[in-house]
Amino acid sequence: MDAKPEPIERFDNPRPLFPGEHWMDLAGGVAAWLLTRKHPSLAVRTLGTFLGATLVARAAHGHDAMGQVMRWTPIGGGIQRD
Repeated sequence: MDAKPEPIERFDNPRPLFPGEHWMDLAGGVAAWLLTRKHPSLAVRTLGTFLGATLVARAAHGHDAMGQVMRWTPIGGGIQRD
């Protein structure tokens, strides 16, 4: 099997830029969702949900305990857990 090119490898398996980055991603994701969830604009609510879910997923990537946090996000209830 051939090795993946370096940019694709970084995308598939992102490494934290600094220690504790996953906690910052989690806080940012939850904050994005909380700040936009009652906004009158559907576009802002949708963007906030997308950004929040993306940041929480990045925080949970590679951290088994962080995966349990997904249940607190607006779309996390539909994710299967072991």
